[in-house]
Amino acid sequence: MNKTFFRKHWYADIYEKQVIQADEVNFILSIVGIEPKNILDVACGGGRITVPLAKAGHKVTGFDSDKFMLEKISARAKSLSNISFYQADAILEDWGNNFDVIILAGNILLNIESEMPYEQAQELFIKKASESVKQNGHMYLNFDCYERPEQSSENNEKWVCFEGIDDIGTYGKYIVISGDYSNETRIDKSSRRYEITPKGSETFTFETISIKHFPTFSQVKGWLDKYGWEIVNLYGDYGKNPMSTKTTRAIIWAKKS
Repeated sequence: MNKTFFRKHWYADIYEKQVIQADEVNFILSIVGIEPKNILDVACGGGRITVPLAKAGHKVTGFDSDKFMLEKISARAKSLSNISFYQADAILEDWGNNFDVIILAGNILLNIESEMPYEQAQELFIKKASESVKQNGHMYLNFDCYERPEQSSENNEKWVCFEGIDDIGTYGKYIVISGDYSNETRIDKSSRRYEITPKGSETFTFETISIKHFPTFSQVKGWLDKYGWEIVNLYGDYGKNPMSTKTTRAIIWAKKS
């Protein structure tokens, strides 16, 4: 049994079915506007943003490191001639250039997969975006931004992020197990567990450690300033309310100056 195939295929299929986040998609469509633009969707996954942007009349390029996710775009974009996508590592490979808009959506700053130190990788994303966009072009950036309490693995919690049966009959659960979080380092160390049951086979489990750095707004603002980005609009939620101590996100629409 190819356990990696069953796990990754299940994750891509269930993620695209259950993690729709229509509020973010509609927000992006609104802020990008109706005038056709040349757009790059970084770490595009299965195309939850890429495809709606193309359907709205924009020319959209997406890339992702996960081939199972990219297969989902292929199925959804057959009738669209203004969309292209390919497999690439966002850290190691070039993003291209001359785009009107760069999309860094879906909390991507907290989901970077790299051997590079986390803060360095996050800054690199901002730098690469600045190198790929036209002068006076724009970037959409969205990430969790709030003060979290300290957390210890001695008091961990578990919850099922999603579960279900994929398109080839595999049943699975994706479980998050909380761990340690330090306000000083802003590093979260937790676990992710897959419980996968291929059709007609026994259940197997796969567990991995997840390490994420939660940047402060001022830290991200410093990176934006360093690479020539000017914040045009700053919101705390998809209702376009201002960011405040009561909101949990930083949603940035920035212009390359």
